Amino acid sequence: MLLWSKPMFLPPRMGASRPRRVRCGPMIGIEQYTRRLLRDYHPIIAANRAPVDLSSNEGEPARFVRGGGGLVTGLAAFAQATGAVWVASVRDGFEAEFDLGAEGEPMQIDTADGSRFQISWVSPPRLAHDMHYNTIANPLLWFVQHYLWNLAQAPVLDASTRRAWDDGYRRVNQMFAAQVVREARRGRKRPLVLSHDYQLYVLPRLVRRELTDAVIHHFVHIPWPTPQYWKVLPQYMRDDIMDGLLAADIVGLQTSSDVRNFLLTCEENMGLPVDFRQQTAFYRGRTVWVRNYPISIDVRGFERSAASPAVERAEREILRWRPEHLIYRVDRMDLSKNIIRGFYAFERLLEAHSEWRTRVTFWAMLQKTRQNVPEYRDYARQVQQVVRLINQRYATAEWQPIRLELRDDMERAIAGYKQFDVLLVNPIYDGMNLVAKEGMTVNRRGGMLVLSENAGTHEELGEWAITINPFEVDATAEALHKALVMDPIERHTRAEKMRAVVQQNDIARWISAQLQDIRDLLEPTAARRPDLLQETI
Repeated sequence: MLLWSKPMFLPPRMGASRPRRVRCGPMIGIEQYTRRLLRDYHPIIAANRAPVDLSSNEGEPARFVRGGGGLVTGLAAFAQATGAVWVASVRDGFEAEFDLGAEGEPMQIDTADGSRFQISWVSPPRLAHDMHYNTIANPLLWFVQHYLWNLAQAPVLDASTRRAWDDGYRRVNQMFAAQVVREARRGRKRPLVLSHDYQLYVLPRLVRRELTDAVIHHFVHIPWPTPQYWKVLPQYMRDDIMDGLLAADIVGLQTSSDVRNFLLTCEENMGLPVDFRQQTAFYRGRTVWVRNYPISIDVRGFERSAASPAVERAEREILRWRPEHLIYRVDRMDLSKNIIRGFYAFERLLEAHSEWRTRVTFWAMLQKTRQNVPEYRDYARQVQQVVRLINQRYATAEWQPIRLELRDDMERAIAGYKQFDVLLVNPIYDGMNLVAKEGMTVNRRGGMLVLSENAGTHEELGEWAITINPFEVDATAEALHKALVMDPIERHTRAEKMRAVVQQNDIARWISAQLQDIRDLLEPTAARRPDLLQETI
């Protein structure tokens, strides 16, 4: 057995490249379908995050690479198929490395994998950006929408919160809206604006004021909480949010529960008439469609990445230290991911079932995030402290219970997906959680998914996963034990069922469902043609 001479916390690998993404099959079909459907419209994407990242290896000039994450995965094919301009916020380091264009002119960017994007940059003043992103969006809105506030103590909202809302959040949204309007007026076709997520909640109203004939679709990637929990926010803020979103023609959310909560928020907090059966809200003489579109992954592209030489090299390295059984997780160090309770559950597993000691390792591959927000810095320290304590208590000369790696290395993460026996996904609340879908897509060991009932993914995969309440650490420990001792035939059967669900409901379906609703909105008398869609994809 391997002697643990390596440090407990492995440093991040700087400049790690991501697997080349190859468009194939369904994605090409969706691009063709999109071109036909939107040939008479001028599409514009608005998202806080750009579809590209900066990558710099030592001794080499910085270059743009295609970004990661569900939003980029979902919209990249759409953007390239239609030539849509992507309006995004400038991120730290971009200004120093590149000329990002003047007078709002879109910048054409070619990435290493052959993708091409037209990006129109929004560059807010530093103070406005800080108030927008680091005060209102994170943590205030993020914590509300993931039920993270300890309400006996926080948040404390005062005049500075109002200033951050007016001079930060609203101002940045106004800058985004101005850029969207500018791009719309460059074209000669009817604008189709696809805005995204919690950073841009008031943008639809600002755009609607200038472009009354625009078709606006806003998609929320994170959970939509109950109307009661929204009352953590002051009325001016939550009314602004709802007024902004209800200026859209379609509001998209991840799950059917999110849709219900949104309609309840319209009804209870705004006093609006809603139709739960038809999933519509009525506001200012307009009918707003509220729909769920569960985001997913490019299954074929991800499988090709899993077979790449870089992933295979990483997998060979893992096999040199891999124990008899491997529990795995991949996450950002976000409070919503519930990482510490996951470690506590593993500790309870070792206490209750001592036979697993020295036979199973919990490998956690984590990335620090939002370290300019105090709550996230504190949480990262707490995570590492918990790991130290558990390892100090249970480690032997030849075995370390928890292997914690702090790094952003996509090839290694995918190699871990291929090797796990149990994948733990236990968020407090999560809009979707693509880790569950990625892991079940490429694992061929009959790996079992232990899944929080509060993850959006549970709506699709919960029937075959082992479901847990994310707050019950003893029950989570027993779920891990159940997964480890499950009959191999049952494990493989369940894994195949989950893989089939992901394959059927892939990223192409996420895009096509939204396109079909946009088509029905634009052409209300036209019957749906699912057969046409099947032919194209």
